[in-house]
Amino acid sequence: MKKLLLVLLGILISLTASYAQNAEPNLHGYIQTRFTTDFDKTNDFMIRRAKLWVDGNAPGLENVSYKIQAVYRSFKDEAVMLQDAFADVKFNGFGSIRAGRFVPDFMLQRMQPDYEISDIERASVISGLVHSSKSMARQIGVQLTYQPTYLPIHFSFGVFNANLESPGKNKDLNLLYTSHAQLNLIKKEDALLEVGVSAAYRYANSIIMNTIYDAIQPITGNDFRFGFEYQLNYKDFGFQSEYVQANINKDRAWGYYASADYSFNEKIQVTAGMEKFSDLIESTNDNEWYSVGLIYYFTDKTKLMADFKTQFSSIKKNYLSEIQYQIFFN
Repeated sequence: MKKLLLVLLGILISLTASYAQNAEPNLHGYIQTRFTTDFDKTNDFMIRRAKLWVDGNAPGLENVSYKIQAVYRSFKDEAVMLQDAFADVKFNGFGSIRAGRFVPDFMLQRMQPDYEISDIERASVISGLVHSSKSMARQIGVQLTYQPTYLPIHFSFGVFNANLESPGKNKDLNLLYTSHAQLNLIKKEDALLEVGVSAAYRYANSIIMNTIYDAIQPITGNDFRFGFEYQLNYKDFGFQSEYVQANINKDRAWGYYASADYSFNEKIQVTAGMEKFSDLIESTNDNEWYSVGLIYYFTDKTKLMADFKTQFSSIKKNYLSEIQYQIFFN
């Protein structure tokens, strides 16, 4: 309850300060309510995400903006937690600089908002190879983005805290370096063809990587991660795929996904995909998952999503089905 009150108080103070200085902050939010079943042991209703954020321009500065975002997740934290708190300085025709707490520009699907992607959940390799799952993929640092209006390229370079100690202070001299480059081979009103590459490096100093190793095992050593991406959109058809790998000392965790969707009209969209994540946890099953899904748009801000996934195994087949209702309140 204390965390909830503090987050709400912080947002209220931000709103009050902005109005007092004749700025116009924007308030946004949405809720994702989900039902999940594995047809074997578990049926589960959850609030997957309930997000609230405020953003806007700094008073008197059109090229400086900010965002503060909080989230509630019933299945994991059972508390309202701060996610994003950052400021952007934009340079017309060039790019921007971002400073604060945010998701580093690394991996295509990780940078796509969860409320926009056609999959109910991001691929397991994307969630598994973020640098800090305990902080919801957020890091504290600064990032430069170069995206000129006259060239079909995007490039970013970021520097962040690498080895955190509670409550989030960097405990040594090491930093996390991230980079993401994209090239638009085709970019038209009804067509997009894009390729890209991501890379990141840090020296890990006794860090728990619970999505890659057993949670009790602290890891020390070189941590280099990279990925390749491909994205195609043509009229009502969309397809994207990524391969991501982490080389940690002499260990290797890797995975990929491929996801396709087709819109029959403004209301109905179908999806299909496959994914694989090979981690370093002996108890997990690393075989591929295959999925099909259906999305119905009541409006452009309200949709119902359903999917069915299966994983083949020599022991038994695993199944997972999810239904999610998403609604924006503004």
